[in-house]
Amino acid sequence: KLMWTNDWSLGHTSAMLNLSSPGLLFVWLDRYHKKGFRGLEYRSRGKPCMKRTRIEPTHSDDEKTIEALKEEIAYLRAENAVLKKLEELKQAKRQQTKKKR
Repeated sequence: KLMWTNDWSLGHTSAMLNLSSPGLLFVWLDRYHKKGFRGLEYRSRGKPCMKRTRIEPTHSDDEKTIEALKEEIAYLRAENAVLKKLEELKQAKRQQTKKKR
C-alpha cells in the first residue's frame, strides 16, 4: 500500500522498509496479485517434523514375580554356557588346523 500511495519504486520501498532485497518485495507483490491475502500467509516448507511417540514401559522387573525372575536367570545362564562351549569348540578346531599345517 505504501508503494502505491506514494508512487515509490520497488527498490525505494524495500530500502524504506529495511528489506534484505528488492526481489523479496517483488515476490510478495506477485503472490498478492495471484492469490490475494492468502498468498502472503506463512507456510512451512520441507518435511513435517516427526511426532515423538511415547514409549510405554513394559512390565518392569518390580512387577515380575520372584519365580519368573529365577526362571529368567536360569535361562540366561544356560544361554551363556552354550555360547561359551561353542567358542571353546571353535578355538579347538582352529588349533587342530594349525597343528596340521
